[in-house]
Amino acid sequence: MGAGRTLRGSGQAGSGRDVAERHSSSSLWIFPAMVFLIFVWSLNYIVAKIGLRELPALALGSFRVVTAGIVSLPVLLLPRTRKRQGIKVTVQVLEPGTKKLQMLWTISYLGFFGVVLNQGCFTVGLNYTSVSHSALIIGCAPIFILLFSWALRLEALTRRKAIGMVLAFVGAAAVGAEQGANASTSNFPGDLLTLIAGVGLALYTVLGKRLFAEYSPVRLSLLSNIAAAALASPIAVWQIRALARAGRLATIGLEGWGAVIYMGVLASAVAYVLYFWALRFMTPARLGAVSYLQPIGATLLGLVLLGEPITRRVALGGLLIIAGVYAIETHPGDAQPEQELA
Repeated sequence: MGAGRTLRGSGQAGSGRDVAERHSSSSLWIFPAMVFLIFVWSLNYIVAKIGLRELPALALGSFRVVTAGIVSLPVLLLPRTRKRQGIKVTVQVLEPGTKKLQMLWTISYLGFFGVVLNQGCFTVGLNYTSVSHSALIIGCAPIFILLFSWALRLEALTRRKAIGMVLAFVGAAAVGAEQGANASTSNFPGDLLTLIAGVGLALYTVLGKRLFAEYSPVRLSLLSNIAAAALASPIAVWQIRALARAGRLATIGLEGWGAVIYMGVLASAVAYVLYFWALRFMTPARLGAVSYLQPIGATLLGLVLLGEPITRRVALGGLLIIAGVYAIETHPGDAQPEQELA
């Protein structure tokens, strides 16, 4: 019996070391994954603008969501490890009906908030606003992520983080003031839709983080893409019929379909899997900081590729948003812990 306990203890210790080694190995890939996300999502603004030249906003948005679901399906069907399959069989034996309904509800609301609401409102909103406006407003998503994380007790809301949120909000207000000063080309509808997209991303991030103890992040992301495709498919079918009746379906060229493929495969399916995978090793607010870096890349790409000007107010708003995220995502050098505001 003593030998048996020793063997079990040794096995558990070895298993713990293996988990730690896998975690350390995975952490090494977080930085390149974040660089990839920033580049793909920054370029996504430009690709979407190009796609909107040939496709209506609803068509581009719905086609993107459905494409992400189609790509996710075969990946989801790839064989998993025996350990994962064994856990799944055990759970289904214990709670076959309840567990399936719970899983269906989970992937449905994640698919709605993170894919349909976020990506759909982003794409349609971009049709009515500029790349710089859209990128800076999406850059406010970490504020919502922090607030939702604090409300669900996933992160503390400290004085430093509160100051960062104020700075970032003032930066977003500077962008809004710039659009209000030019009433003839008002971007308000597009800005509002983009803001809703940011709220969707925040809910997707925080609600997803709470589920990682029970579900695999990668599997959860793939399933939410498929659920979102099911939700968006009626809109996609409607748009296909509308384009066919108008004689525009056959005229869509490489730019239009290329934008659908890029946005659906890289900016949605691949990027969201990486996003959820990284969320397993980071707090929601820290991962949300990726959104703050998008305005820099997207605004510069908009200037170079689309010729969109960078006004003084937009530049000021960008600097304030970056200052805000610096305050939120960095911590004082001293060892004294910060006092929570609530």
